[in-house]
Amino acid sequence: MKSYKEYDREFIGDSDIAALIFVGTTKDGLKANILNFGCDGRYNAYVVDENAKIGDHYTLEMEFETSSGFKAWLKVYDDEGLTADYSADKIKVYRAGDFGCIIQLIGKKD
Repeated sequence: MKSYKEYDREFIGDSDIAALIFVGTTKDGLKANILNFGCDGRYNAYVVDENAKIGDHYTLEMEFETSSGFKAWLKVYDDEGLTADYSADKIKVYRAGDFGCIIQLIGKKD
């Protein structure tokens, strides 16, 4: 396993209201979540796979998957619209502090 810090950080949005919207598939259908940040600005997330060692200071905030055998998906929206789009067997979003964010893609096939 390698540290989440060894993975690339990707832009996930800008916001003047310090929040992004995460929408994705769950076993029960679609779910929308709001992830608040410490202040207005530009946000990035580490995008990791199932082999990442995620620090204990991160907490699991949301999880996306399907029960139908299809890939789960996650779309991230900022004040202007869609900023990021992910798919994998399972997707987990972790949070630390006011700005730390990790998006874990489990079972992603390129």
